[in-house]
Amino acid sequence: MYIQKEYIERKISLDLKNVSQQYLQPHTERTHTVLQNINIQILEGEIVTILGKSGCGKSTLLNLIAGFENSYGGEILLNGKPVKDISPERIMMFQESALFPWLTAYQNIEIALKMGKIPKEQREEIVMHYLEIVGLSDYSRSYIHQLSGGMKQRVALARALSLNPKVLLMDEPFAALDITIKKSLYQELLALHTKHKKTILFVTHNINEAVLLGDRVIVMSPQIYGIKNEYVIDIPKEQRKDNNPIIKNIINQITSDLYENN
Repeated sequence: MYIQKEYIERKISLDLKNVSQQYLQPHTERTHTVLQNINIQILEGEIVTILGKSGCGKSTLLNLIAGFENSYGGEILLNGKPVKDISPERIMMFQESALFPWLTAYQNIEIALKMGKIPKEQREEIVMHYLEIVGLSDYSRSYIHQLSGGMKQRVALARALSLNPKVLLMDEPFAALDITIKKSLYQELLALHTKHKKTILFVTHNINEAVLLGDRVIVMSPQIYGIKNEYVIDIPKEQRKDNNPIIKNIINQITSDLYENN
């Protein structure tokens, strides 16, 4: 696997070794393979986007890393330690914001800190810090139903970041938003990443989104139950425009790869 020069000195954050997952099919004794022999090394501070058709196992892979499922083949290691359960070190952000509509933006973030057993005297400072980071300081007392879709996702992002996870797992978090809001959130996410250097795994169906955000793009295929190809996007993110001929070429390559039969 080729790794960009700027990452050579970084340590491995997540290490997936021969990860496999099968499920027993209802009313039969047969098993259905979803993932088979997945091997990925994800470096500290890297953004890896995972791309593939429905049914290729990309969300299952994210769930295993999050610890939502603790029975699988192979090994998943975070900083050398096995992943077998949920942990605030690995926080998931979903397509739907999964916020509590009867609570304010402030309260939605604070409840995560309560569950994380953060002392009360620290919670207000942390909540307001992350609301400021996502540009929602003035909406701390607004209820979720009063916020736009993009603002809800920013609250969800602030909540995820407030627990200071080592790894942020993002399962199509912007899929339901219109293109203008998406592009705005892309820039916010990249700005946050530049500042905080979180390790991010980002699942998407959108090829342009994968190329815009990822240091690497991993293409998965349901035919082989795993990784078909990897692309290193060795272009500064500020230069990744739709009209950039190099970006166009990469998108075309990935599109061809994604829609081949095998």
